[in-house]
Amino acid sequence: MSAFVPGLGQLYIGRRRLGAVVLATTALLLVVVMVASRLGPSGLVPLLLRPWVLLGLLALNVGVALLRLGCVVDAFRRAQLRRGPPPGGRYAAPLVGLAVIAGVTVAPHVAAGYFDIQAQRLVRSIAGAPGGSAPAWLQRDRVSVLLLGGDAGPGRVGLRTDTMIVASVHRSSGAVALFGLPRNLTRVPLPDRAAVAFACGCFPRPLNALYGWARAHPELFPGGPDAGAIALTGAAERVLGIPIDHYALVDMSGFVDVIDALGGVTVDVAERVRDRLSPATPGGPWRSFDIQPGRQHLDGESALAYARSRRATSDYDRMRRQRCLLATVARQADPPTLLRALPRLVPLIDRSVSTDIPARELPALAGLAAKARRDRVVTVGFTPPRFAPTRDAAGYPIVDVPAVRAAVSQALEHPEATRAGGRATAGRCG
Repeated sequence: MSAFVPGLGQLYIGRRRLGAVVLATTALLLVVVMVASRLGPSGLVPLLLRPWVLLGLLALNVGVALLRLGCVVDAFRRAQLRRGPPPGGRYAAPLVGLAVIAGVTVAPHVAAGYFDIQAQRLVRSIAGAPGGSAPAWLQRDRVSVLLLGGDAGPGRVGLRTDTMIVASVHRSSGAVALFGLPRNLTRVPLPDRAAVAFACGCFPRPLNALYGWARAHPELFPGGPDAGAIALTGAAERVLGIPIDHYALVDMSGFVDVIDALGGVTVDVAERVRDRLSPATPGGPWRSFDIQPGRQHLDGESALAYARSRRATSDYDRMRRQRCLLATVARQADPPTLLRALPRLVPLIDRSVSTDIPARELPALAGLAAKARRDRVVTVGFTPPRFAPTRDAAGYPIVDVPAVRAAVSQALEHPEATRAGGRATAGRCG
């Protein structure tokens, strides 16, 4: 009885005062839990990413576990005293029963403590710089993050950012816009300090080479430990015409691990994707993939192949699949899914994800992510010829900055019109 409701066993054996105190404490804790549950994911997630809250919950969890265990042991001891010794002094069976009940009582608290510790590790591993003053995006009604996918992997030298997507969330409505930057886009304007490196004030090579070039010239991109990510953030700001607040970079093996940790992703495939691709992890074999049209559940490697393949299509088809895949993962990664995946996500995020998000901003950003409307996602890819009508001597498309900025403004200010134009995320991923 005490295992299910602390204090109930004490009332049953006649320890009414102690039982009433424990029952009152239990009722108070239940009221607190009920009030907290009414906050919903958008209210709970920011709280659960604050280190002091996690430490407090861990201490409370230990206290409640000790209270419940103490009630079980006390009820057992009192019942034994009242009943008298068992026949023949055989205490083995009662003690085994006590051990089983005590184990069942403590087990959920052990699990809760484990998840609490994993959440603390996650906060420590994902956070970038400590941060000082209040973030600028709190003064605006929109926050934007540059999502970078690196092609670093076995047999590859250096890192090129073949996936560059800016995710912009409207804080009031929760509407999301995803802007895809082609990897071969050239003459992208650079931040002022770096613009003097080239006569055009831009990067004359394909955009996916900027990361490596900036890492070789870190003095031109101050402000953080990863000059490549800072360079891409500044370049994306100048192309899109909006402030970009943070970046997050994941390599191929990290992408595979994230999808697998979430249990895979279900995608409505519109067109067949067939290719043979290099491994994402050291020691892995080259694999052939044949992803058929229709509703498909993809594991990590299949999802990576779906996002990487361009043999039978083009870079721009691949970009569309990447944006759609990202939006699909966001829709399916609800709080219960993330909670179940937490033990697997923590080590891989520590290993494969880098970001400049300060620890103090994590709660607010997580709350915004929980509030994001997964049914209101607009995606735009800046593909030629509309956004790059001309080409350089090497045949790479030259970005039309005014056209890009006009499309960004249209998507942010009139998302419904953008959806009607056919560039919104639909149920099928192309």
